[in-house]
Amino acid sequence: MKIKIKSVLCKIIVIGGLSGCATSATKSALAPDDAVSKSEIEEVKDIKLTSTALSEDLEMIPVEVNEKVEMWIKYFQTRGRPHMERYLARSTRYEALMKKVLRDNKLPEDLFYIALIESGFSSNAFSHASAVGYWQFIRGTGKRYNLQINKIVDDRRDPVLATQAAAAYFKALHDIFDSWYLSMAAYNVGEGRVIRAVKKYRTKDFWELSRAKRALPAETDNYVPKYVAAKLIAKNPDKYGFDGIDYMTPIEFDHIKFDKPMNLRVLSEKMNVNYEDFKDLNPKYKGEIAPLENGFLELRIPPGMSVAAQTASTESVASEIDFVPDQNETQVYRVARGDTFSNIARKFKTNIAYLREINDFPRKKKLKLGQKIFVPDRTPLKEKRSEPKVAAKQPVKVEEGSQPSVKNYTYIVRKGDSLASIASKYKVSIQDLVKVNNLGRKTKIKAGARLTLPQNAVFADKNAVRENKNQKIKIASDVKNYKIKMKKAKHAKN
Repeated sequence: MKIKIKSVLCKIIVIGGLSGCATSATKSALAPDDAVSKSEIEEVKDIKLTSTALSEDLEMIPVEVNEKVEMWIKYFQTRGRPHMERYLARSTRYEALMKKVLRDNKLPEDLFYIALIESGFSSNAFSHASAVGYWQFIRGTGKRYNLQINKIVDDRRDPVLATQAAAAYFKALHDIFDSWYLSMAAYNVGEGRVIRAVKKYRTKDFWELSRAKRALPAETDNYVPKYVAAKLIAKNPDKYGFDGIDYMTPIEFDHIKFDKPMNLRVLSEKMNVNYEDFKDLNPKYKGEIAPLENGFLELRIPPGMSVAAQTASTESVASEIDFVPDQNETQVYRVARGDTFSNIARKFKTNIAYLREINDFPRKKKLKLGQKIFVPDRTPLKEKRSEPKVAAKQPVKVEEGSQPSVKNYTYIVRKGDSLASIASKYKVSIQDLVKVNNLGRKTKIKAGARLTLPQNAVFADKNAVRENKNQKIKIASDVKNYKIKMKKAKHAKN
């Protein structure tokens, strides 16, 4: 039996093309198939749920533990464990925020765990099919649900706006299928494919469809059991051997409005707030510039810093409304003779979908000789920072400089830090962080403790580092000791 389970699981992993537990769906959150008519939707609505499916689907999302679910649990406990640990650690940062959006839309809170398997709760999650953000919307579906997507702003990366769009999409799907499992399947592969399967087999029982040969794609057959497995683990981690997770603190913020566009890097520096932390509150902005929307700009800021933000804003007005890439993420590349999207993608170790996405290029757009495009920056420790573009009224002086070339890096833990947040901030894996510090899997870090950072750590802010007497780099806290915590929601955690 063990041999059989291992064999089937390996087959699932190969079919799904997994790189961790986030889905690599080629059709995640697709717009509806143009061939699906209103009459077909009505026909599907007329098909009744079986008594079994109905009893499972009344109020909450059902939990059926079968062989496929058990295989996914096993995967998350073994090969997928490092990814699951990282995603669980991130989950608490967004749980209250996203579940509130789902509740406000009268949807089951447990849809929250769809974001776990889609993106691992990463705003930067990006699939080869150009699905982006926490809920992995492709461009068409994102715009269909009123998400702004252009070269400066991408609402798919915003935890609130993207969750609101996902809620609207799930409401529409459930209105068609009357089944959360089928709604999830449609979220993965598109409602057109699921509608045709329901019509052909005359059933709304997801498990029955998943057993039928080629009724749904193999990835979709495994999407629901993967969700169920992830949900079971997330809601009862100790039971499944995930005790000792270093959970991140819940996100907390205030809102502030401006009547002028802002350079976020300058604004954060003037507020004495770490730029990466500031962007983490406002992930919808692809680079440094935040433009006006409907005549004003609304930003999230650390709690209690409204006065500091207003004062800093006078010196932070953006002089140009254009994409200014974040340091160490992208660089400018001039298209040479013979260049194609394919060979540029290979050169910078990325994919064509990502190149088109960061340059806001539609699928049919072609490259021109001498054209300047953005590509991934593959030199993370080299300082490429230039003076930010701000209005000329009060120029902001930004010193340039390179980071010390040393072998060891030491981070001083501050209150609210977790291994997950530190790893995310310096773009290293939790496993590498644990390994270089000889930490146990259940080790808890405390404020004031010193952690050695892996040599591949990426430092996006040179002001956050300085050399000490022992020729190590001390990562000083350039942020006031504010807590990025979400105000406790008025509901019990499931």
